[in-house]
Amino acid sequence: MGGGCHGLALNDDMRLFEAIVDANHRALAGDEKAGLHVEEFADALPIVALTCIDPRLNPLMPEVLGIPEAKFIWLRNSGNIIFDPMSTMTRTLALASAVKDGKEIAIIGHTDCHVRKTSMAELIDRFKALGIERSRLPENLNEFFGLFASERQNVIRSTDVVRSSPLIGPKIPVHGLLVDIETGKLEWIVNGYEASATHGSQVYLEAKLGGKEVLGMNLKLPDFNIGEMKFPEFKIGGVAIELGSTPTAPQTAEAQSAAQVTKQVVDWRQHIARHLKYKVVGSDQKQYGPISGIKLLEWLGDERIDGATQVQVEGSSTWQTLAELANQRVGQLGKHRMPPTIPPTPEQIRQ
Repeated sequence: MGGGCHGLALNDDMRLFEAIVDANHRALAGDEKAGLHVEEFADALPIVALTCIDPRLNPLMPEVLGIPEAKFIWLRNSGNIIFDPMSTMTRTLALASAVKDGKEIAIIGHTDCHVRKTSMAELIDRFKALGIERSRLPENLNEFFGLFASERQNVIRSTDVVRSSPLIGPKIPVHGLLVDIETGKLEWIVNGYEASATHGSQVYLEAKLGGKEVLGMNLKLPDFNIGEMKFPEFKIGGVAIELGSTPTAPQTAEAQSAAQVTKQVVDWRQHIARHLKYKVVGSDQKQYGPISGIKLLEWLGDERIDGATQVQVEGSSTWQTLAELANQRVGQLGKHRMPPTIPPTPEQIRQ
């Protein structure tokens, strides 16, 4: 996979990762002469690579790149995640460049990543199995552990964070790649040469149908410079007087009702009926319950379930998400108003 370190000379105009991806694709296509002439890219070596800790990568790296181990500075963490320009991992990348003379950086994700497949509820259960209760974990687990839903988007985010770090010099290209865990094929997601020239951010748009990707594209975003934004000049007091002197049109009863329902939908957890019983489909696709509404809210608080969890109210045959169920109840509250109170008759008062 990747063609090793010997083979047919490549285009002299190619830069290191252009040659790496080209040789990788040709080798997988059956070209026995595909390979990388390392000596032709001595000025771009060694490279610094961050990958996941998945042991399935052990036989792939650095073979799929065609780079000898002596020219491959391999860093690893769970999910190849970087979410802070000043994090410990960013500092390590910086030191690998400054002290170990790394010339280019590559964030290399992989397909079938187990970190991506781990839900918040599963993560909590796994920690609990290790004797670590939820109360001992950070409040926002998703942010703390950097869980993600797309391997490609995670690579783009990580490369963007590294590129924005003041610890990484502008002369160091930061690439983003995805390796197929089964075939070893490389997909070049972020071209560090282009990103270094433009210093722009990228967004990956992904759409899937029936589990298969039907759309995948990178969008380059221009640099954002707050100093270039133009704001109108005004006095705060003057605006307050102007707003206060201009009455707004009164809302209709229908608009007020809709606004009230919308406000209720935002905090849909308040509309879980505590006295009802519920069946729940866990992230393992097993059914649990029936449990009380109070227990359901407790699981929500522990992040074992969320608004996307499928539930069924006891006595009903319909399965729907928690958010749909709660919002449906809110909608019913908006539609079915309580009848007006009827005053007692004089006879009833005398009685």
